[in-house]
Amino acid sequence: MADPCRGMSIAITIPMKQILLVDDNDLILYSLRKTFCHYPAEIAIARSGTDALLKISSHLYDLCLLDTPLSDIDGIDVMKRIKAVSPDTKIVMMTASPISDDSRGFVDRESIHCISKPFDLGEVKMFIKYLLEDGKPSL
Repeated sequence: MADPCRGMSIAITIPMKQILLVDDNDLILYSLRKTFCHYPAEIAIARSGTDALLKISSHLYDLCLLDTPLSDIDGIDVMKRIKAVSPDTKIVMMTASPISDDSRGFVDRESIHCISKPFDLGEVKMFIKYLLEDGKPSL
């Protein structure tokens, strides 16, 4: 029996994901951007909370990796504003500082995960790949 697909060209389109990286540390941004450069994704960078809020007000993102604290606005406040504008954006918090008890409940409810710095880029890469494939990580 002949192969029904032989000679046929089938184009498979992988939807381009939109990722926003927010950190005031250029080395972290460089490392994350390099880690995700092979994904079918457009990656935007914000070096401050103000810059992140400007970007989110004009563009919707599938995923945001967000540092706390930032140099100008606390990352928790940025997360609250992102969730108000774009509730479907998945947020992964990144922090080297403890999160206050006042903010912990909100972070636990509204973020997908909280990554402690320093982090292993290999683990972050696997976790983010799973999220981008619309998985629900078991944490």
